[in-house]
Amino acid sequence: MHILTGVNMMSKELVLVNADEDKLVKVPLESIDGWQPASPQHTWIRSDEETVYVATDAIPPFDASIVVLRLNEVDWEAGTADVELRQIVPLDAAGTPSDMPNIRQTAPKQPIMPWTRPLYTQTHGPTFLPRSKFTYVTHYTDDRVRGFKIKDDGTLEQRVLFSDRALTRQTHGVNFNKKGTVGLGVGYDYDIGEVRVYRPDRHTGKLEVTHAITLGTETEYGAFAHYAAWIDNRYAYVGAMQAGPTSRTPLGSAVVGPSVWLIDTDLDTAERVIGPTSTPDGAGMFRPPSDLAIAKGKLYVAEEDSWRAPTDDPFVYGKDGYISVWDIYDRDRPCFLKRLRPGRELPADFRNAHTATAMYDEESVFVSSFVSDHLVRIDTSTDEVAKVYTADDGLAMFHGEFAAGRNR
Repeated sequence: MHILTGVNMMSKELVLVNADEDKLVKVPLESIDGWQPASPQHTWIRSDEETVYVATDAIPPFDASIVVLRLNEVDWEAGTADVELRQIVPLDAAGTPSDMPNIRQTAPKQPIMPWTRPLYTQTHGPTFLPRSKFTYVTHYTDDRVRGFKIKDDGTLEQRVLFSDRALTRQTHGVNFNKKGTVGLGVGYDYDIGEVRVYRPDRHTGKLEVTHAITLGTETEYGAFAHYAAWIDNRYAYVGAMQAGPTSRTPLGSAVVGPSVWLIDTDLDTAERVIGPTSTPDGAGMFRPPSDLAIAKGKLYVAEEDSWRAPTDDPFVYGKDGYISVWDIYDRDRPCFLKRLRPGRELPADFRNAHTATAMYDEESVFVSSFVSDHLVRIDTSTDEVAKVYTADDGLAMFHGEFAAGRNR
């Protein structure tokens, strides 16, 4: 399995990447017979490397949906693909409003950024439930979790529409362990200082949240997580992005800052194992950890400069982006190995490392920036950048990548 999928949000294209051969194919979505005009956001691909799902948003005039595509053939040499539309699954009508809570800035280092307050339904965090025929998405703009049964032809039948307001609001995906016995839902918003624990039924697809694990204490905590990365079937890492307090921070409480937490799902505990650092040479989180990937006994952290906006454009923010690499032989004490930096190991104009994705064979980790139109492949045997894709290769707000064979 060697395919990484994603979308160009700006130019509305499906992007296919061959991780073994460093080749990229773009497919204009509007060129696919049956495609309805839409605003694409996320993709996910089955392990058969034939079925691809594209989630679209309810930004007017577009409806929110899941589009099921089949890759009949990919010609990597010619840079073309024969893609067939199998199904459009409606989710929300155009203009369906989000219910993001109102939050005010109270500290200089923690602005309330426009990108964190989307106005309409967005579908994020697609996942597969291992050892089952089910896939899930979350509407992080409200509190809904949807589950679908995957039919033999890859099309979907909705089986789950679950919400538990206090424990599912602003959830960005439910990430499952390899056994498919536990899922972790992270809260992608300010002052959500917890990880929610889900128990799935692999036979019926039923999914419900049972409780939450606090990232610290009620008075000192980490918050604003993007994804969970499983180490094994018991332990996982979660990155907390929030840098400082907001109007939702309880009086007398403190936000830890950019950090990584070890979650023990047997003991229901969270331990901070990597704290903030003020320099790129420091053994800590220099920028907020947007995403985490684990490969070959190492933790790869996409550090995005989330809070500083050089322009008023909500889709252009941050001044730089980094990728840190950690040895996790001792999961309780990750050992800092290196940090890839703009202008050195990374392109000089690289900004906001947003998503980190390990390929199924763990030979490569991809890190993307939809802000600066970059996708970099890191060779996990050397931890060096082996390939860089840019706007010159056709990237245009590349986002929502997913590696074949992975659960998320």
